[in-house]
Amino acid sequence: MAATIGLIGVPSALGGVPRGSEHGPSALRSAGIVDRLQGAGLEVVDFGDIPASLSRRWEPDRLPSIEAVARWVAKYAWRAIEEGMVPLVMGGDHSLAIGSIAASAQSVFGLGVIWLDAHPDFNTPETSPTGNLHGMALAIAAGWGPAPLVRLNGTAPMVHPERIVIIGARSVDAGETSNLRRAGVRVYDSEYIERFGVQSTVEEAVAYLAKRNVRALHLSVDIDVLDPSNWPGVSTPAQGGMTAQDLSVAARTIAELAPIAAMDLVELTPGEDAAGATVTAALDVAESALAPRVRARAGAVDRGDVDSSRTLPG
Repeated sequence: MAATIGLIGVPSALGGVPRGSEHGPSALRSAGIVDRLQGAGLEVVDFGDIPASLSRRWEPDRLPSIEAVARWVAKYAWRAIEEGMVPLVMGGDHSLAIGSIAASAQSVFGLGVIWLDAHPDFNTPETSPTGNLHGMALAIAAGWGPAPLVRLNGTAPMVHPERIVIIGARSVDAGETSNLRRAGVRVYDSEYIERFGVQSTVEEAVAYLAKRNVRALHLSVDIDVLDPSNWPGVSTPAQGGMTAQDLSVAARTIAELAPIAAMDLVELTPGEDAAGATVTAALDVAESALAPRVRARAGAVDRGDVDSSRTLPG
């Protein structure tokens, strides 16, 4: 039986400026993401977008609206997981991961997080130079930040920092560096990938999580992990970065080594992607991460499907 993907759109850029990523879900649907995943042997249920009236407001104090969006994301993702699906949450900006990780952590035993991103998103209101919530999303999941978001699913942290790995970071604020060291989050930055290669880096990251009794992964992919000189369709580009092929190799390697409980695909900004290369790369990484389940593990990963006696391969 083919794995089933629960597609969830989050047309929101409330987490920060510049805007544009709110158009990501419609761009991915127009580019044929459903057909692409079905063609790879996956079943797809499209849950549609979270309520758009919440995602399109712009306010000086965005925290209440971001919390509302996060709760809708958590509700949709939780439903997908409980129905035996793997949610693929399409953004929108990376603050949506507050809701999707909340759902994964509530539903999946032994959860770890792999965060593929040019930015660690580990600021707090005290360290952020911009105040943008999309730059705080991972810190919030790890228990650092505004209380209403940190405790979104009733517990904090959603995921212990030692069960979080960041891959591909190359634009890190000074305050983030301090926060990451204090929290104990493992970071494999872009220089590490250049030195050791993407596949070796991913294998090491999964082995690191295995030693911490992680049994399934929440994979969060910010498309700005790519080099914007060739894949420009992002809101916050950072010089350098992965190729689309490297990103697909990273996602495929993760999927072949570990069950993926849920996936985010965020920060696609169609207005910056005139040639469509970034949309194509986003489709590629979704297939690379989710299609190996057809070959290696047909059933969706939920709290009933994960073998609690096993951890990831070390």
